[in-house]
Formats: sequence, C-alpha cells, structure tokens
Amino acid sequence: MNLIVVSDIFGKTESINKLTAQLSPFYSEVTVIDPYEGQNISFEKEEHAYRHFQQNCGIKKLTTLLEKEAINSKGKIDIIGFSVGGSSAWEISGKDMSTNIRNVVSFYSSRIREKTNVSPKCSTSLIFPATEKSFDLEPVIQAVENKQNVEVIRTNYLHGFMNSESKNFSETGYKYFSDWLAKKAP
Repeated sequence: MNLIVVSDIFGKTESINKLTAQLSPFYSEVTVIDPYEGQNISFEKEEHAYRHFQQNCGIKKLTTLLEKEAINSKGKIDIIGFSVGGSSAWEISGKDMSTNIRNVVSFYSSRIREKTNVSPKCSTSLIFPATEKSFDLEPVIQAVENKQNVEVIRTNYLHGFMNSESKNFSETGYKYFSDWLAKKAP
C-alpha cells in the first residue's frame, strides 16, 4: 500500500514533512506531489503563495501530476490532499483509473464547489473548515454529502489549519487529524 500526499499552494512544507514522517510506517512508499515539483519555496504571505501557484502551476497541472503518479503507482494507494491538492484528489476519485485507490482524504478543498458533479469510485472523506471566506459552504456540502463513498466532516477549524505556514494553522486541529489519518492508514 502506497500513500500520495498532495500539497496546497505552499508546496512542500514542514507540516507536510512532519505528516509524511508520521504516516510512513504504515505505507510501503510515500510520495509528495506539490505544485513546484520539489522546489522549496518560502512565501512571505499567503497571497504571494496563491499568486505564485496561479502563475506557475494551476490546478489543472497539479491534477495531471497526481493522475500520472496514481496511474504509475504499483498496488493500492491512499491519497491525502490539502486545499488545491485536495481538489485534485477529489477530481481523481471520480475517474475510471481510480480503481487502484483505496481511500481519498481531502482537506478544505474549496474548488470542490466547481466539481460537485464528481462521483467518487473509492472511499472519500471530505474535511471541510468551519467557514470559507469567499463562498457559502452549505450548498457545496449538500451537493456532495449523500453521494456514494463520501464521508463529510465539518470541523471547527479554518481553511489551512493543517499547514503551519498558514495564518489559520491550528496545532489542536493538526494533532487531531494527523492521529485520525494514522488510524485510517492500512
């Protein structure tokens, strides 16, 4: 069993490294997919990370990177995605090639609102924040919560709570969900 972790707009961060270290004992192989293909980029502000992501990657490219990795992965895989990475994971969960995916976990993936027509073919957990500043979560949750293979979890945390580089990072939320992910691991 392999694990693919898909980062948010910050790319490979200390939080991703910490999480993959915690989860690696449960998997044969752990791969991190990030928008910058392994380059360590430090952003002064979240807005800078967003702009850099839009100019240098975009969600289509990130989804293509994930799809290639999932297709080339040997055996069953779990996918964990954060923000745009979670949106890519959500999109992949509904594709025919997803038969080798055991489980998808998508954290605060706001772009799901543009892809509520996806019907996951594998177990998919959507971890939503308490609120989103740019749109109403309720219609999105209502559009996906009764789909087959979908588990919806609404947290009290804000978008970015799993990333120590985000202004919305929550140590409590990170600890709870990193332990939760360990329990979901094979």
